[in-house]
Amino acid sequence: MQRVHIVGCRRSGTTLMMELMWQSYAFSGRHEHEISVFEPIPAGETLYLTKKPPDTRRIHGVFQADPNLYLIAMLRDPRAVITSRHESKPDVYFAGYLRWREYIDAIERLHDHPRFILIRYEDLLTDPDTVQTRISKQFPFLAEKRKFSVYPEGADVSDAAAQSLNGVRPFDTSRIDGWRAHLPRVNGQLRDHPNMPMDLILTGYEENDEWTKVLEGVGYYTQEYKDKGPGLSRRLESSFRFWLKTQRYLRALER
Repeated sequence: MQRVHIVGCRRSGTTLMMELMWQSYAFSGRHEHEISVFEPIPAGETLYLTKKPPDTRRIHGVFQADPNLYLIAMLRDPRAVITSRHESKPDVYFAGYLRWREYIDAIERLHDHPRFILIRYEDLLTDPDTVQTRISKQFPFLAEKRKFSVYPEGADVSDAAAQSLNGVRPFDTSRIDGWRAHLPRVNGQLRDHPNMPMDLILTGYEENDEWTKVLEGVGYYTQEYKDKGPGLSRRLESSFRFWLKTQRYLRALER
């Protein structure tokens, strides 16, 4: 059985990609919204679709070992990621720049692998069918049913997915520069993470740091959705838990 799994930083378009893949290709099944790659595929499935953003930092070992696991990673302008809100918590920004950076570091380890493809969220909004052509070429075993651009016509979106999408709607390119309506948030994150301009250049979102001029005279938004990360003991416990999950996954491959 084969599995297509979608990863990437939260608020980078993983849910949208999940819904597009489900409506546009012939999968035998999928999980309704999010499930970790470490959870087994239901019995009887032949081509299964899943997604789980936090798997991005933990998936490298099992991905390299499993020839039937295919990955789609989503990349989005960090300024848009850090200014995106989730309907479940509309009063806070859902993701921070540090988390985006951690996920980018993890994704970079997967580049150039034949079972991996990186998709820019901005490309998906502006030219969905060209993105779909790239996916079909990279993963030729996928049987196409319809074009990405048809979405959301006829889309069967779960309540959890609709909430994550902040509503089911057509492709909206205005969201690409939506971060400009949240300059205090961008300025606060830039103050805390001064390497942001260089990362924008390295990932191709800017040619230089001229964009920072829009922040002149702007205040700082500093409140975080999660003000403190997990302590050392929690991080160690989490690392050990995922090590065990990885070992179970690898042992299952040998059976």
